[in-house]
Amino acid sequence: MDEWTMRQNELVREYGHFGVERVRDEIYARFGIWRTLHSIEAHASRIHVSLRKQTVCPHCGTTGVRLNRQTGLCKRCNEEFHLEEERAFNELLQAERDHAEDPEAIEEIRRRWDRVRKRNSRLCKAYGLTPKSRRP
Repeated sequence: MDEWTMRQNELVREYGHFGVERVRDEIYARFGIWRTLHSIEAHASRIHVSLRKQTVCPHCGTTGVRLNRQTGLCKRCNEEFHLEEERAFNELLQAERDHAEDPEAIEEIRRRWDRVRKRNSRLCKAYGLTPKSRRP
């Protein structure tokens, strides 16, 4: 039987919140020692480490918090996510507004409209057609 090392104890403390199976897999992956679930549970009890599975926020890494089922984030990260979403939408709205109120673009459109109106006016005079203002 292999003795428990300090590094294995640290691993139990570090990965205990993922559950006993994950601790077993990590011990095997790092040290090549296969320990039974019962031996890990007994040793964790001796060194006063909980092996209860706890949730971990994938964004900030906080352990033991309730996660939002839609986003999978803790409350704080979820609110920050919504804030960033609204900021991005606000920037989009601002860009659309700036595009719609661009004075140079509006002036260019106005000049083209004036050219077309003048061309139509000249055609009406040249050929004796009824202008737009007097058409039904």
